[in-house]
Amino acid sequence: MMSKKTPRSEVVSLRLNEARLELLERYRRAFADELGREVSLSEAAFLALEDRAAGMDRSAARVELLKTPTDALAEIRKRWEAQHALSAVQWDVLAQYVRIGADEERVRSPIVVVPSRESYLALLDAFEAVYTHRLEPASGHTWAYFGNLDGFLTTDTLSATDAEQRDHIVLTQIARRRALLQPTDRWERPGNIGHCFSVAVLQEGVDSATLDRLLAPYWPVLWRLAARGHWIRHDRRPVRRPEPSDDDVRQAVSLPPAMTADEVTVSFLSAGGAEFHTSIEWGSRGFGLYITQYPELVEFRAMLEAAGDRPWIGRHYTMAVADDGSGARRVTWTRGQMYFDLSATEWAALRDLFRRAWDSPELQQWLAELQLEYGEQVEPAGQ
Repeated sequence: MMSKKTPRSEVVSLRLNEARLELLERYRRAFADELGREVSLSEAAFLALEDRAAGMDRSAARVELLKTPTDALAEIRKRWEAQHALSAVQWDVLAQYVRIGADEERVRSPIVVVPSRESYLALLDAFEAVYTHRLEPASGHTWAYFGNLDGFLTTDTLSATDAEQRDHIVLTQIARRRALLQPTDRWERPGNIGHCFSVAVLQEGVDSATLDRLLAPYWPVLWRLAARGHWIRHDRRPVRRPEPSDDDVRQAVSLPPAMTADEVTVSFLSAGGAEFHTSIEWGSRGFGLYITQYPELVEFRAMLEAAGDRPWIGRHYTMAVADDGSGARRVTWTRGQMYFDLSATEWAALRDLFRRAWDSPELQQWLAELQLEYGEQVEPAGQ
């Protein structure tokens, strides 16, 4: 019978410059004091590596997931929907895309803000939940939180020596941001809440099981922001695997039939797979509008629902109201810079017909899936 061989340990030789050697010597002395015995330089190097192994493994796993971000995020969504639980590395990846979705390419116009006030309030609550459950009472990231919550625009200052004071100031800034975001009659810049959330998830030592529990109430908002972050960072693409999924509800749902009112027809045409196209035709004019992407479609709907006589300025469309009191609208379609004029009656007819089509149960099932894949886009006020 052959004896089982003991695995051979690898011998690693390192060439260190003077600064790194001094750092390793400091580690050696610290470990010697902690263990109450002599520690060699080689043992100190081993102990330092062991001390950081978990963090290094987490960083390496995060890098691997980020090599295929669409698949990684799709798997994160699938796992959460099945288990309501993510690994620490999956929370890291989600948080990084939440930061992008919340802090980059923000849309601010007279009547629309993306991400919405409600999303920022939920994200602020999510950040506070993680921050208040940090592993170490003295967070090493309070200056980052303070700055990204626009604390430097206030009279508050952070103590260099009093960790309790810094904690109090960060919580004060969170409360101030929340108060500024609450009113609906004005808009205050929210600060970079996504950055704060990402740092807290990655750096504050909160384990994945605790994150599962703390962040479950905010999952819908976190996911929409993360999907939006993917859309921003990866060529306006949705979080969708290339191969069709058997559990995609769209496979079993037909799009609603065409609807017509006052010489306007709205119809929805399958584009194959998970997408559909929207056709709007004015029969008497021989003119039509063809919308091929979900983000453009939801902006068109939001523009139709925009209240009052204020102009619309968006990514895909601009709309101006006639100043002669007639209520007529001129809509510029930025793709090709085409425009069309609608009377107040025609505008109302199109809006009412589009509402009816939008609210059809079949279309709502498609739209719910597309929202999860594209993330937060322009929505009508109050949505």
